[in-house]
Parts: sequence; structure tokens; C-alpha cells
Amino acid sequence: MVLSAGEIRFVREADRWVVSEVSNHSTGYCPDVTSWSEVARALDNVELERPASFTHAVVFRRCPGCQEHNIVREDDFVCVFCGSDLPDTWNVDPTA
Repeated sequence: MVLSAGEIRFVREADRWVVSEVSNHSTGYCPDVTSWSEVARALDNVELERPASFTHAVVFRRCPGCQEHNIVREDDFVCVFCGSDLPDTWNVDPTA
């Protein structure tokens, strides 16, 4: 089971690597913004300094009308493919 996915940027500070940016931008898995806790735990487990949350959080929703994946921009919860309203809560994984 994939708990989160996205992009991460590392930078060298003094004598160690740290995480400077991290997002949930993964159009393959479309993880919810609430998956940050899983990312934080993984980074803490390997003792990498990290931001307090996603530095770029992406809101994904599956359209109940046409079933397409959408990235919600500017809180506009409308499907860009068919114009249907998108749900307020994450619904990308059909088993969730």
C-alpha cells in the first residue's frame, strides 16, 4: 500500500543533507494532503531535517461524473473535463 508519493528536493547544509522542499504532486498515486504525516515519519526515521508540512500541497479529486482525476486549483472544485462538481473530501482511491 502506498501511503504517500510526490516530489522532494534535498540540499546540502554544512556537513549534511536536508529536505528543502517536498510535495504530494504525484499524478500516478494522487495522494491526499493528509498524507504528510506519513512523509514526516519516514523523513524523521532517517533523521533528515524537513519542513513542517508540504511546501507545495496538491489537492486531487476524482470526478464522480466522468471518473477523471483532477487537480483542484484555487479552491475551484469543478471537473475540468466535464464540469461536474467535485467532492470536498479526497476520493481518488475507489476503495477509500
